[in-house]
Amino acid sequence: MKDEQIQIKSRNIPIMYATTAIGGMLFFLPVLALYFQSKLYTATNVALVFSIEAICLVLFEVPTGAVADLFGRKRTLILSRVADLSGLAFLYFARSMPMFVGYAVFNALARSLSSGTESAIIYDTLKEEGREQDYKKIIGINYALWPLGASAGSIIGGYLAKDSLQLPVLWTFVPVTMALAGCFFLTEPRYQRVEHRNILKHMKDAFRTISGNKQLLVLISASLVMMSLGETIHYLNPLYFKFKLIPIQHFGYISALTYGLSSLGHYLSHNFAKRLGDKVSLIIITLISPILTLAATFAGGWGTVVLFTLPSICFGLKNPVIDHLLNKEISSGQRATIISANSFASQLGIAAAAPLFGFIAQTFNINRAVQAGSLVLMAVPLMLLLLKGKE
Repeated sequence: MKDEQIQIKSRNIPIMYATTAIGGMLFFLPVLALYFQSKLYTATNVALVFSIEAICLVLFEVPTGAVADLFGRKRTLILSRVADLSGLAFLYFARSMPMFVGYAVFNALARSLSSGTESAIIYDTLKEEGREQDYKKIIGINYALWPLGASAGSIIGGYLAKDSLQLPVLWTFVPVTMALAGCFFLTEPRYQRVEHRNILKHMKDAFRTISGNKQLLVLISASLVMMSLGETIHYLNPLYFKFKLIPIQHFGYISALTYGLSSLGHYLSHNFAKRLGDKVSLIIITLISPILTLAATFAGGWGTVVLFTLPSICFGLKNPVIDHLLNKEISSGQRATIISANSFASQLGIAAAAPLFGFIAQTFNINRAVQAGSLVLMAVPLMLLLLKGKE
């Protein structure tokens, strides 16, 4: 079968592929929670940094989506990479909570600027060529490349961390700078822009669209629960593996496996959903994932590692499907804003869940916190039953 990527005329797609893969090479990922703990001492303080980042994402998400819709996708992505570099500088020089808060703020700004914008620039590039039906496949490949880069970066970061937890942070400046440079070669795709430049009005119009669309409400509500607990568990997995007595020298390989499985899931998502249908595939994925995570808490040694990392493939399988279903309901002029609103809901959940998760981990242990989170995640498949069945 002819490769669909080759048929795409715009250079935007290969540039997005390249910057996504390079941008995923964050060498500090496998030891980030341990790096925080080495300076901040307690699991509660570590969870607090993640919670502050999530709160900032809540504040930034929708306005930055409106910025992308009103002022251009390319400019917004460039601003995102500049914020990435600024956050990295705070992380490298951090010695106290205020400096880690600075990292959380800039990292949140970078993520919010890119979250809806990357999807929008890919969708509108394909739409410009009359190929929006290929979005699920293309976005799946793009999403697969970030964890692929993260896998390579995690292996390297694991080796660097043996000498110093700060060394992986220093070397991360290289790929982040390269990702910034790549954004300058993007071409702004044509899309339907509104006449005004009023960010608040644009946000209000987007929320009115969401409130009147049952499909969007179900998808965004499900994302809130999935991301709030799933991402909190993911952020604190170094502490979980430490509790399970897994040696730190293996953390890089475990992180690489996690991101590798996520990459595989993103790549297979299009064909998986095509066989089962979008609704059925999402229900199956969101049921299997918490069952595996819960099972991991009752296992030990490498059994817990395998069971704890397997849900990463489920994470990859669901993302392109949810993105596809969201984009089907959105006009091009509101695309980045409404996708950012979905991220807004997710980060709002993380901001609420992370401190509670940290409190449970500190009061009991992190194993109990993961068990509680897994049980709540089993409500998501029930929520997704409310989706329209039409493919």
